Amino acid sequence: MKRGFTLLEVLLVLVLMSIFLGMLTYSFYSTLKNSYAIVELSELTKEEAKLLWNLQRKLSGALELYVKKDSLFMLTSAGDYYQGVVKCAYIFKDGWLYYYEFPYPYGELTFYEEDRLIRVGRFEGFQIRAYVMGNHLEEYRGVPEVLEFKIGGKTLKFGVKSE
Repeated sequence: MKRGFTLLEVLLVLVLMSIFLGMLTYSFYSTLKNSYAIVELSELTKEEAKLLWNLQRKLSGALELYVKKDSLFMLTSAGDYYQGVVKCAYIFKDGWLYYYEFPYPYGELTFYEEDRLIRVGRFEGFQIRAYVMGNHLEEYRGVPEVLEFKIGGKTLKFGVKSE
């Protein structure tokens, strides 16, 4: 008497194995997808934290500021690339935030060279408002009491002028 597997038993094993492998593949795929999403979120958080730390450092040494809704121009003693007082700017356009720094604080504060802009990062949005005597202004020249930054969905306020 020959003993073997029937066609039904073989098909049943193949169906069970394919279901198991399908679940395993889906689990692996969803794990990879979630880990990529976490990596993207952590990179964005890292860029935002680095930007905010840099802004706070520059604002603490600011001598003059010009705020215009999605741009910030300043004379500061806390440059990234040059020593001493520098002219720098944060400019948001086309979904990208750019940084500009010039070693000499001469000339118009809002002047910058397009070809010397450095990409800081891609953000959902970037807005700046100055608070002066309780009023918020989207355009302001001087050193305000408080600056409010909206980056993506987050809002942060920095005290600039100390009385």
